[in-house]
Amino acid sequence: MSVNHASLFKDCYVMQRGDIQRFADTLADGFSQYELFKYACCGKYDHRKMSHFWVFNIVLNSPDAICIADSKEVNSVLIYIPPRSKEPGLLSSLKAGVVKMAFKAGLRHSIRLSRFDAEAQKVAKRYRTVDDGYLFAFATRLDKQGQNYGKPLMKALLRYLDATGQGCYLETVKPENVRLYEQFSFRLKEEFEIKQGNLTLYAMHRPKSK
Repeated sequence: MSVNHASLFKDCYVMQRGDIQRFADTLADGFSQYELFKYACCGKYDHRKMSHFWVFNIVLNSPDAICIADSKEVNSVLIYIPPRSKEPGLLSSLKAGVVKMAFKAGLRHSIRLSRFDAEAQKVAKRYRTVDDGYLFAFATRLDKQGQNYGKPLMKALLRYLDATGQGCYLETVKPENVRLYEQFSFRLKEEFEIKQGNLTLYAMHRPKSK
C-alpha cells in the first residue's frame, strides 16, 4: 500500500513476505464451512489443498493489493484489490513458481473454482465500475469467529475507501454474510444462481464517498 495511506491501517498487521503461508492457513480455516470450497473439494473439504490454493492466489495478487490481519497471530485476514490494479505478468508468475503451486492446490480443485469465478465475473461486470476495488477475501479462523477479530480490518478498509474515493465490490455465497456486510454500508445488488455447485451468489456494492 502507499506510504501515504499506511496510517489508515495502523491498527492492523500488514502482511510481510514471510507471512504468506500463515495468511493462507487462516483463509483455509475460515472458509472451511463454505459450500463453495466444499464443492471445490468434491464434497469433502481438504484444508491442505485449500491452503495451497490461497498461497497460490496471494502470490498472484497485484503488488498493490492490501493484505492485512488483526495481529501477528493472524486470526483474521482481509485482502483488498484497489481499482485499476495490474496482475503480475507471465514472467513474474513463472518466477514465483505458480505452476508448482497450481499442482499443489490440485488441478481439479482449481478448475472447479475457475469455472465458478467465470460466472461470478459476469455478475461483477454489471455492478463494478472503474472506481471500485474488490474485496478479494475476508475470513476469520473458526475458533475466533464471533469475537470481533475481523471488525477492525473492515473499519480500516472503510477508512481507506473513503479517504481515497474508492467504491468496493464483493460477492459472497453465504447468505448470513449479507447482513454482516450491510452493517458496513454495502448493499445487496443481486442474488444470482451459479450453475457450478448449485450455489447462490450474493453480489454487494459500497459506492465511493461523495
